[in-house]
Amino acid sequence: MSDSAKLPRVDFDTTETVGSTRWMRLETLSYHVADENSTDGSGSSMRKWDRAVRTTKQSEDSIDAVVILAILRHDANDISRDEIVCVKQYRPPVDAYTIELPAGLIDEGEEPAKAAAREFYEETGYIGKVLDVSPASYLSPGLTNESACLVRLEVDMTHEANLKNYENKNLHDGLEGCEKDRGLEKLMIPRVGMLGALHDLQQKEGVKVFAALYSLALGMQIGEGVIPVKKDFFPLVNLDDSQCDQQVVPALRDSGFLVVTSSLLPLELQKNALAASARILESSSKAVTHPSDPKQYMMLSFDDLGGDDFSTFLEDVGILREYYRCLRKIRNILLQSIASGIGMDDTDFFPRLHDENNDTIRLLSYGNGDSNTANRCKEHSDYGTLTLLLTDGVGGLEAYVDGKWRQVPYVEGALIVNIGSILSEWTRQDLKATLHRVAGPASIGSTTPTTDLLKAVSVERRSIAYFADPNPNVATTLSQSNDHSLENEDNMTIDEYIKWRSGGRGADRSGVSFTRMEEERLS
Repeated sequence: MSDSAKLPRVDFDTTETVGSTRWMRLETLSYHVADENSTDGSGSSMRKWDRAVRTTKQSEDSIDAVVILAILRHDANDISRDEIVCVKQYRPPVDAYTIELPAGLIDEGEEPAKAAAREFYEETGYIGKVLDVSPASYLSPGLTNESACLVRLEVDMTHEANLKNYENKNLHDGLEGCEKDRGLEKLMIPRVGMLGALHDLQQKEGVKVFAALYSLALGMQIGEGVIPVKKDFFPLVNLDDSQCDQQVVPALRDSGFLVVTSSLLPLELQKNALAASARILESSSKAVTHPSDPKQYMMLSFDDLGGDDFSTFLEDVGILREYYRCLRKIRNILLQSIASGIGMDDTDFFPRLHDENNDTIRLLSYGNGDSNTANRCKEHSDYGTLTLLLTDGVGGLEAYVDGKWRQVPYVEGALIVNIGSILSEWTRQDLKATLHRVAGPASIGSTTPTTDLLKAVSVERRSIAYFADPNPNVATTLSQSNDHSLENEDNMTIDEYIKWRSGGRGADRSGVSFTRMEEERLS
């Protein structure tokens, strides 16, 4: 066979080493390509290509590493309970935490199957049985000649050591050196719905996903007959961003909900506020048992927190008043963003309608439930301008969006924002006052996994809702040209409307009334 028939090909004899460290070497390759116009008559010309090589690589064809696909089998007859074992760790090259399949280098003279079992135990603590080993595959062939075998393991969860490891809370047991420094921890991802679980982790924690793991999840999803079209109904918006108005209004048009962060509300203050709320609800005689929902609550104005009823909670009152002040600042940022986002020249228009601070907070505590627990908070929409919700991360909150009850994500350090019917009316229903609820395992129509709802009702759920209402004497309808009625022929004031919608004032608010449109949706 002529040389030209073997083109393109690398001339390894001319490889140049550009630089080297303990683990990596940068090389420049020379390779021949077919060229009918070559000046030397050889029918080929030379090209250059840079590549990274592991210094531990034994030869061009040797396998560098193993990537481990391990499935935890909880029930041999029910794959819906299976979990994929992943690892989360900090990766300096991308300056972020990543979600990956367990992996590791093959030692000199070591078989891939043995390397996989060893690395898997070192990184996760599980004992796995090797089912099969794939041929070598290449992770980024445009950059490096690094190759890896995919090794499939099965983890028997009836094995005592594996069961103890599954229940172990010491995530770093057995880790040494740089893996421990980088905070490597094992992470279980459900086999069914794996792609959605990865999307949730990306949204909630800002992690980056290993391409092979994402490809696996996508392949499994397609194999289940579902081609996903990911739509973010509840985007995460940083209010410190000067362009946040471009994100706030589209979300409120689409779902009426969004998730926001702000440097004005530190995580520590959020945790302290939830703890203060819990102590007050547990000890105060003013806590109210809801007439229909399995929860206790207290409705408190800023001034209420300075009254004699709370003289025994001075430290907690101080925390909640500080929390109140922060939320008022965030409220104004959101109102300015909404005005800007809908095209108003006067971005302080909505904040001026709230300058009397006609606002309240509701301290909430939901008791435990079981598999028969339906809604822990019934379907409703809010009636004011904005609601800012802080939760302890216990799931169940759902919004009725695009014809389905969809799970609203929890993001640590963030607030959940939704709008009420008054702001929806003021924007001619351009922004949506969306029905929402706290679902349980027996709730009808939920798209939240039942396992998640069962986990949620197994513990108490705590939250603090901040309701921003306009000044009491502002009219619910700002202009006679508004074509959308609030079922309000008498043009109620804000104060009158809230009393009608909520069933009372202060602690008497029960939120029992629906608009006609909402009643039609729920029927």
